[in-house]
Parts: sequence; structure tokens; C-alpha cells
Amino acid sequence: MSSERWLNLELRDSTGAPMSSRGYALALPDGTRREGTLDADGRLHASVPAGTERLLLYVAERCLELHVEGLPAADTVEGVQERLNHLNYFVGKVDGELGRFTRTAVERFQRDHGLSVTGEVDDATAKRLQREHGA
Repeated sequence: MSSERWLNLELRDSTGAPMSSRGYALALPDGTRREGTLDADGRLHASVPAGTERLLLYVAERCLELHVEGLPAADTVEGVQERLNHLNYFVGKVDGELGRFTRTAVERFQRDHGLSVTGEVDDATAKRLQREHGA
């Protein structure tokens, strides 16, 4: 068996409430699935094979592609999209484009965190996004 490492996430719904006790499935690159239930605080704690870079998380009727290594910088559009998706501000596919869904998600994040609502990824937004995401 290959060495494992831990994946720790805290999932919240669009109102900011923890996604308590929801079932989830992780689809790993080798085709296997690992299933479980989020705890009362919406936390997922699961082991994944070392070296895993991407996996799919199925939860709350959504499929989220997670990049677990090499997260792009918080001041890049890709980094913003990744972090917003992880924080449940759905931007859609991570494509590096500051399109309509991404701008709307940035605006919601800015509004929720007391920042100037511009839809643009300024320095204050990137720093706050990195702090809220934890990376």
C-alpha cells in the first residue's frame, strides 16, 4: 500500500452554515472511491494516496474538482477560482478567465467580508481570500 496523507476540508453552504452530517464521496485518480460523512461542523477528514494532485469531491449534489497540490497563487485568476470554489462561492470551471460567474463569486465574497465590492481581484481581496481559505 502506498503512503497516505490527510485531506482536511471544512465545507459550508451558501449561507455560511456548516454542511453538517452530509454524505460525501471522493473519486481518486486510480478510479477508487472513498465515502464518508461530514462531521457536525462540516469537516471532512480523509486519507488520500501521497502524490495525489487532483480528485473529485461529490457532496450536496455537486461535483467539485479539488487540486490538492500546487494551488495557484491567490493573486492569479486560477488561484482565486480554486479558493472561491473551495469556500463554496461557485465559479464553475477553473479556466483562468475572469468571466461572469467568477466576477459574481468575487463580488459575493467581497460583500460577505466587508471589502469594496468591485468584482475585481485587488490586493485586499486576494489577501483576504488567502486568509479565509487557509492557503
